[in-house]
Amino acid sequence: MVVQLWKYRGLILRNSLNDLRHRFRGSIGGYLWNVLIPLAQIVVFSIIFGVLMDYHMRDQRVPGMPDGFSFVIFLCSGLLAWNGFADTLSRGVASLVSNAGYLKKLPLPEQLFVAQDACTGFFSATIAIALFLLFSVGIAGYGPYLEWLQVVPALVLWMGFAYGLALMLSCVNVFIRDLQPLIGIALLLWFWLTPVVYMEDQFRGSRHEWFLSVAVLNPAYHFIHMFRDAVYYHRWVSPGSWALCAGIAIVANIAAYGVLRKLRGEIRDVL
Repeated sequence: MVVQLWKYRGLILRNSLNDLRHRFRGSIGGYLWNVLIPLAQIVVFSIIFGVLMDYHMRDQRVPGMPDGFSFVIFLCSGLLAWNGFADTLSRGVASLVSNAGYLKKLPLPEQLFVAQDACTGFFSATIAIALFLLFSVGIAGYGPYLEWLQVVPALVLWMGFAYGLALMLSCVNVFIRDLQPLIGIALLLWFWLTPVVYMEDQFRGSRHEWFLSVAVLNPAYHFIHMFRDAVYYHRWVSPGSWALCAGIAIVANIAAYGVLRKLRGEIRDVL
């Protein structure tokens, strides 16, 4: 699978960038919407959550954290990465079905189309996080920090995990079309089972403390912690966390390739 992706790397990157350019085709803003939408999210979060939620973070502030922006930085450090993951997964599940015409006519590997969606998600998340970091430095006065550079490899692993899941589910979606609408519900549940908008400390000492034991079984939990450690706490991610997240991404891709190899003979016939 890796060999095929490397072989078609130019096509994957070119199509991913074209997807970003043409996603808002026909609109006045065009390509700029890829920048304006995440920028608008950051501004709205700053205005609303900076006022309503900042007092909850008084005991969680880290050195250099400006008043009025702690919850905004906490939220964006996980939410923007999650948005890229959710976009990759929701689009990737439908990838084989939506590209059925190409698969029937051209001898292209199935994973090529899912990889394009994963690259698009990576670029989209990179733009959003870069704007957020510029906002943190220029507006909030937080940073820059050397530890922020960890976001790039963390995003690669995160999107690699999304790619593995999307490839596996896209193969199944060819045979069970109900999977595509169900993924939206699954992502919504998964989002709230992952500490993106809340902190684990809220559960400590309460009757819901059991949730902390269950949360570590959630793969997304460990990825979000990497982004939060790098951006919000500006500290170096532990080698154990890197190894765990890399292992999760590798296992997801191995499982995806197993499903693809098993179903490959029938995918084009069913499409």
